[in-house]
Amino acid sequence: MTSRGRSPFGCVSALVAALVLGLGFYGGWWARGLPWFSAAKPVLSEAAAERQRLKDTGWREADPGVFVRPCAGNCRPPRVFGGGAVEVLEVECLDRPCGQIRASFNVLAADGAPLDTLTVTADGRQGERLQLVAETPNPRARRLVLGEFSARARLD
Repeated sequence: MTSRGRSPFGCVSALVAALVLGLGFYGGWWARGLPWFSAAKPVLSEAAAERQRLKDTGWREADPGVFVRPCAGNCRPPRVFGGGAVEVLEVECLDRPCGQIRASFNVLAADGAPLDTLTVTADGRQGERLQLVAETPNPRARRLVLGEFSARARLD
């Protein structure tokens, strides 16, 4: 013992205790990144992968959680006899219910001049993929172009 009654190893033991405490914090910080510590992580990465897959295949996110594209997969638009135009729009309600879906199309002539506006509505639930068919019998119409799109769900 020293003349004041303290052990010379008291300071060393305090440093060892602080080192062990610091290593414990570092180990916890490192372990939180391991997959079995976070059950929500795989779900988030699956949702992110699905979002990226949709974007890579031509979809665009019109509203949060709602994706749209002109029909490119398994779709057979009806044939128009005697003039007119048809457009099929696919809607994917990925993260939330789509609710009341409203798509407004601009009806264009062969020279690109606007002729009319056509509105199509439908209801969509979460996880559902819909096909909206817009058809105009106007014989001067050559194509339909999506003007406005909205998907409004009432969440209670």
